[in-house]
Amino acid sequence: MQPLRRRIDPKTFVITLRQVAKFLKISQERILNWEKWHNVLWVHIKGIGGYFVSYRQLEQWIAACRTLIRCCSSLSTLNELWQSILPEEERYQEDAIARLKTMYQQRYADLSLRQQT
Repeated sequence: MQPLRRRIDPKTFVITLRQVAKFLKISQERILNWEKWHNVLWVHIKGIGGYFVSYRQLEQWIAACRTLIRCCSSLSTLNELWQSILPEEERYQEDAIARLKTMYQQRYADLSLRQQT
């Protein structure tokens, strides 16, 4: 987790109560408190107690990964980034990792084409 965490800082994410409630599929009124912790988002839900949400499940994390992929200026940088994402693949939702794979493949193709010309 550390290599990717050096590039993405969840403290900079703007996360709203509405987003958290929508992600957890509960009403906003059930959320008593929530805090950004180092590795997870901690949510106190009325009637349930504390609940942990991995940042990798949030759209903000996926958007940050997509930005990193888009900003890679060389194949080696892109591959290094991708190798830091792959070990954590099981932490992502299926559609999110699929979107990241597609973006990686597109960026790889673009950079390969630039390198050939």
